[in-house]
Amino acid sequence: MKIGLVRHFKVNHPFPEKRLLSKSDLVKWFAGYDNTVSLAYKPMALSGINWHCCYSSPMVRAINTARHIYSGPITEITELKELDILHRLSDGLKLPFLMWGLIVRMISFTSNNDTDRFKNEIIAFVDNVIENNEKDILIVSHWFVMRVIREELIKRGFAGGNFKSNEYGTLYIFEGPNK
Repeated sequence: MKIGLVRHFKVNHPFPEKRLLSKSDLVKWFAGYDNTVSLAYKPMALSGINWHCCYSSPMVRAINTARHIYSGPITEITELKELDILHRLSDGLKLPFLMWGLIVRMISFTSNNDTDRFKNEIIAFVDNVIENNEKDILIVSHWFVMRVIREELIKRGFAGGNFKSNEYGTLYIFEGPNK
């Protein structure tokens, strides 16, 4: 069994122009980012593998990427959606956009109710995919989701490469152990 992981194509959404942003400004920017349909599409080979099915995050950028690279039916999976932790940010701060980004990333890597639930849902999805499929599966999602999936696949004996947070629209193949 092979599992292919693809991060969505790069979103064409400009960074905020304001120097300092409140949490409200940041939430508005992310809402725009999450709803942007303009992606930096590029040709993408699927390594000649006959992917049995494609699962995708229901977020616009992921589903549009999946439609661009995969010609068959696409199943939208809520568990593949990006982690939402903006509600954990402080209301009283005004910070540069990049500083907010660092804080969001730090919270994403910290164990809390949101991240624990998020990871547990992804783990259940991975277990279900492995248990109920023997064919090759393509998954289109987001970087943080892919990190968790990769970690879980490796725990289950799959082999595959690592990826960087700035790589969009690249296929990473993980091959399961022979049964």
